[in-house]
Amino acid sequence: MLLRIYRGIGPGTILVIFLSLVLVWLQTLLNPVESSLYYNTNPAPLYSLLINLFQGKPLAGILFTMVLVAATGIYLVNFNTRLFFINERTFLPASLYVLLSGYISSNQVLNPVLPASILLLFSVDRLIVSYRKPGIAYNLFDASMIIGIAALIYTNIIWFYLLIIIGISLFRSLNFREILISFIGLLTPFIILYAFYYLTCRDIGWLNNFFIDSIMTQIPDFYWSPVFILISTINLIILVISLLYLWSIFNTKKVRSRKIFSLLTWMLVLAVVVYFVIPAASAGLMYVFLIPLVYILTHYLVMVRNKKIANYVFAIIFLSVLFLQLSRAVVI
Repeated sequence: MLLRIYRGIGPGTILVIFLSLVLVWLQTLLNPVESSLYYNTNPAPLYSLLINLFQGKPLAGILFTMVLVAATGIYLVNFNTRLFFINERTFLPASLYVLLSGYISSNQVLNPVLPASILLLFSVDRLIVSYRKPGIAYNLFDASMIIGIAALIYTNIIWFYLLIIIGISLFRSLNFREILISFIGLLTPFIILYAFYYLTCRDIGWLNNFFIDSIMTQIPDFYWSPVFILISTINLIILVISLLYLWSIFNTKKVRSRKIFSLLTWMLVLAVVVYFVIPAASAGLMYVFLIPLVYILTHYLVMVRNKKIANYVFAIIFLSVLFLQLSRAVVI
């Protein structure tokens, strides 16, 4: 019953998703505070514009973040509708994204990872549409440049340039020329930024140190409470089952769908690796992790034959977020 409501495509489902967004973010809306996260006190060049815009206005920053979550959900649905790699038109990717945006309460503030993750999704989209279209290497330049822009919002998104290299090998013939074009695209926003600093006589040394610190500074670890570990273990099992199911029917899918799911799987793996390997990577990477996650979960919930199991799985995900939000309310 619950799954049927959230996976629909009618106005009722849109209303439910909107209400879910408000409820998931209700605690944050009722208790707006200025974020003290590392990247809010040491913002990247482009993200500092947002910080200045919402400085002293925490509620406005939270509302803006909620709008970004809603916009990402809409784009996730549109992405599947256009490319049709899940074999069903459904609002379930948006539903899952909105619900899981409340999984880690510390992420429910104005933060750089969310806008950077949206740009990363744009980049992946730009890469995929180049499939079987010869002579449009500018798509690769654009896709890489978007990641470069995203890195000026959240520095550690730059590691996801590896997705472009992987994507070139998946969707095009891997050759040095296209890799070079993509790399130039990645560097372009940085070249423009450094040129701006040079022409305006700003401190380039500070900029160099900022980028180094944004990667190497050890930021406070996210606290994995016993309850959070238990709930996350259960949901990790669901993810593993969903992945195994996907790969069990992988060869029955169209070639482009297989390539898209392969790229999404790499995105999932990269998000985990960056979080655990890069000292300055934050729990905000959950917003990047959610992009492939919601597609993999949606595929399982839509395609699995036993609909009772699908309903149980969705109920577990729903109740996980509900419990985490309620436990946060008790603490507050």
